[in-house]
Amino acid sequence: MAADDLHVTPTGDLIAHDTTGDCPCGPQVERVARDDGPDGWLHIHHSLDGRERKEPQ
Repeated sequence: MAADDLHVTPTGDLIAHDTTGDCPCGPQVERVARDDGPDGWLHIHHSLDGRERKEPQ
């Protein structure tokens, strides 16, 4: 993980999410532009317990 990386992980999931390499959840990665330096990366991890299907749309 680079210094300009930020990981958002679900708590209490079926697995411990890997924030240092390849995570089995296949996180969504978004580039975050910064005015004060190099761009950063936002890694949004997906839960494996299905909670997204239970949340209201």
